[in-house]
Amino acid sequence: MLISGNHKILITLLFCVLGFFESIELKARVIDQQFWFNYALKFPLSEKVSLGGDAGVRGLFTNPDWKQTLIRPTATFKVNNQVSLSGAVAWFGTSFENSNVLNEFRLHQGITLKTPTAGPIDFFYRFRVEERFFYFQENNTFNVRVRGLIGVNTKDITWLGEKRPIFFQSLFEGFQTIDKQVERELFVNQTRLHFALGHKISKQFRYEFHFISQRSRVFNEDGIRPAQNVLRVRLFHRLN
Repeated sequence: MLISGNHKILITLLFCVLGFFESIELKARVIDQQFWFNYALKFPLSEKVSLGGDAGVRGLFTNPDWKQTLIRPTATFKVNNQVSLSGAVAWFGTSFENSNVLNEFRLHQGITLKTPTAGPIDFFYRFRVEERFFYFQENNTFNVRVRGLIGVNTKDITWLGEKRPIFFQSLFEGFQTIDKQVERELFVNQTRLHFALGHKISKQFRYEFHFISQRSRVFNEDGIRPAQNVLRVRLFHRLN
């Protein structure tokens, strides 16, 4: 489906307006501020297959007792220039109050669709299914979660030179846990709205700054529904 230039502008403006009203609402509801850092590695084995993954840390500016560490090896198969498939295993370790630790082991399967255009922005979509195992003291639980993402990405902007372009992103992601009895998960995500700035510093490295407005439930379906502001820094490393 072809999208006209006017429609692209309208969609981009819609993302910006949603973020503006989201930020106004969150000023009255935010209960914490988070910082995330991720290092992502990609090692192409061939034109279609690559290995890699990411590792990272997360924490709360407003509560230093809450910390999370993640390790997520990933394999990707590129069907063509528009479609790719991925699978991963992951570990998320969450500590709070310096004593309790929640361990989550996760499998996921995903598909990503890119729709390059001749205009100034490209669209991309991602759908992922996650099988999640939680271990918290004597309580072990399991659930399945689906998540869908839609995003727009600008073409390279060469303000800093042809070899070190920057780009902008806007993403919206929704989450839905299938098991309604899920418990002992600190933040049961509902939605995330991203605005990001990226910079390609070489063929091997790029970094991104993400400003995320996130809504969650705490512990379970009946828990309180706080919101978080997140500053996320991502470093991407591609091996030749």
